[in-house]
Amino acid sequence: MDNTQKVLKLISTSPDYVSGEAIATKLQLSRTAIWKIVKHLQEDGFPISSKRHAGYYYTDTGKLNTFIIQQHLKKELRTQLSFEVHEKISSTSTRAKELAVHGSQTSPTVILANQQLNGYGRYGRNFDSPGTGIYLSILLKNPSTSLNPGLLTTATALALTLAIEKKLAVFPKIKWVNDIVLNDKKVIGILTEAVADIESQTISQLVVGIGVNYLTDPTSFPIELQKRAGSLRQAVLAQKVSRNIFIANILNEFFTLYAHYEDGAFLDEYRKRSLMLGKEVTLVQGNRKFSGIVKTIDDQGRLVLHDGTRFSSGEVTKTRLVTEKKR
Repeated sequence: MDNTQKVLKLISTSPDYVSGEAIATKLQLSRTAIWKIVKHLQEDGFPISSKRHAGYYYTDTGKLNTFIIQQHLKKELRTQLSFEVHEKISSTSTRAKELAVHGSQTSPTVILANQQLNGYGRYGRNFDSPGTGIYLSILLKNPSTSLNPGLLTTATALALTLAIEKKLAVFPKIKWVNDIVLNDKKVIGILTEAVADIESQTISQLVVGIGVNYLTDPTSFPIELQKRAGSLRQAVLAQKVSRNIFIANILNEFFTLYAHYEDGAFLDEYRKRSLMLGKEVTLVQGNRKFSGIVKTIDDQGRLVLHDGTRFSSGEVTKTRLVTEKKR
C-alpha cells in the first residue's frame, strides 16, 4: 500500500477528525507531505474536509472507498477479499473474466465501478450503468467439480434481498431467476457466468455480476425502460445508507450464503420472497415458449410448474395472477 492509500485509510476510517501531525507521525512523513497527499485526494473527489486545530475528516458521501467497505465487513471477510475499484470501466464482469484468464488471484476478488460503459445482462443485453448505481462482480474459484448455476443465482438473489430488507427497510420480491423487484419494477439484475479451463475441461472459476439501481432517478432511464425499471433511491434517501455501507452488507450476506449454497438450505427463505409462486407465467427458453402456473421452486433452484415441468434456465417474460377458475 502506497502512502496515498495509507493516508486515505487513516482519514476515512477515523470516527473523528485526525490531525496532520498524528498522520505524519504514524507514517513517518512530513506535515507538508501529508498536506500534499490530502490535496491530491481531494482533487480526486474524496470528500475530505479540514478544520484548523482539528485536522482532517472524511464524510462518506458514497464515493467508492474500499477502506470503508472493509470496515463494515464481517471480521472474517476483511482479510479474505481482494478489491479493484474503477471510476469507469467497460464492465466489471468483463474485467473479472480478464483476471480469471491470468489466474493470479488467490482469494475472492471484488471488482467495483462507479460507472460501466458497456454493462450487460442476460443474453448480452445492455445494462444502463450511470454513476448512481452499484456495479460489482465477484470472481470466485469453483470449489467443486460441478456447478449448479441455478442454486448460485438464487442464493445471490436472496443475499441481495436480505441486504435490502435489513439496511433499507423495504421488502422486495425475487423474480426467478435473476431479478429483484420492488413496486413491480426491476431494481437489481444478477448474472452468473462460468469460466472454463480448456485443458482440464472443467469450470475453474465463477463470476457473479450484480447491478443495482441504487440512487438512480427512475425518470432518468430511457423512456422504454421506465415502465419496467425502478430504483432503490427513495428507500436509500430515507434510511441514509451510503453505497459503501450497502456494498459491505451485500458482501456479508452473499458470503454467508455462498459458504453452503450447494446444499440448498436457504431455499425456504427464497421461496418466501418469490414473486412467482402460484402465478401464471410465460417462460422463454431459446426459441421455445412455455406457459403454466408455478407450483414451487425446487431444491435445485428450478422453476416447477403445476404439470411437473421443471426449468433450470429460461426467462419469465409475463407474470399473471391466477383466477380461481384457472386453478
